[in-house]
Amino acid sequence: MRSVLVRDGEIVVEERPRPEPGPGEVLVKSRACGICGSDLHIAHHGEDLERLAERAGQTLARDGSFAISLGHEFVAEIVEFGPDTRQTLPVGQRICSLPFLIGSDGQKGIGVEPDVAGAYSEYFLCSEPLLIPIADHVPDEAAALVEPLAVGIHAVARAGRGPDQAALVVGCGPICLATIAALRLQGVDTIVACDPVPMRRELGLKTGATEAVDSADGRDLSRVTELARERPVVVYECVGRPFIVSQLIERAPAKTTIVFVGICTEEVSILPFIAMQKELDLRFAFYYAPEDFDAAVAAIADGVLDWKLWVTGKVGIAGVAEAFDVLSAPNDHVKVLVEPWRDGGLR
Repeated sequence: MRSVLVRDGEIVVEERPRPEPGPGEVLVKSRACGICGSDLHIAHHGEDLERLAERAGQTLARDGSFAISLGHEFVAEIVEFGPDTRQTLPVGQRICSLPFLIGSDGQKGIGVEPDVAGAYSEYFLCSEPLLIPIADHVPDEAAALVEPLAVGIHAVARAGRGPDQAALVVGCGPICLATIAALRLQGVDTIVACDPVPMRRELGLKTGATEAVDSADGRDLSRVTELARERPVVVYECVGRPFIVSQLIERAPAKTTIVFVGICTEEVSILPFIAMQKELDLRFAFYYAPEDFDAAVAAIADGVLDWKLWVTGKVGIAGVAEAFDVLSAPNDHVKVLVEPWRDGGLR
């Protein structure tokens, strides 16, 4: 089978053996997989991320060169069951899944760890207990958005606030939009989106933000504070830029909750006394829980998201390197889907 890998900083397509499902595993065929910002991070800063993961207590076993088979935002179809599976879903059933393989040696991330085939491959493995069936009326393009929407749902859950919050979402990229959608699902009626790009601010409004402001004019925090009145202010930082992290702590009003969602791999200098004096609540969101995935599947099945706003491009397996080049520079894309079953460039 063909598989897209990051190998020592290069995007390559390689022929690899089709995986054999082990106990509790299911072989699936990839139908569509979103290109995530973390995939770009792996491509450009993979070994740095590996070192940071190890500092955080995660051991990533690999032998030799740095190589990761990418793809974790997927919709796939069941091809074959391994031993010790219940087989409650039929062969051919479309599924999504939390992107983890659970085995006797622990849990491994699909598409983010060495020696695990990701969904930019024609075939890959999933753990049967984590499979979630996709309803027939849901197109592949929408189903491929389950994972990023689950990230947004988890970020809102990490805030620990109810629908009476006044929310500021920093940025209007895919995870920012997922956070806006998750806030709407929770019933939040004051959502300020900020981004320097007018087109992205418009997407924020179409996704459910009640207002959108230009982050360059510095009115983001003052505006959400004005709208909050006596309600709690929650800021969702979805960009991951070091200067934004430190600025938010400096500028946030007292008692604000800040949830850091965007991946930041650089060191950030902050003055803890400022956060202490204002009694800021700093929280961090990473991945999701099973209930977040269930909620995302249900929301997409209900048509809550207009996937046509999000999916701005598709690419075949041979065109992934080109797509990464495009997405690594300033561009107008929101979400590009890899379709590993076909060839062809970005369209």
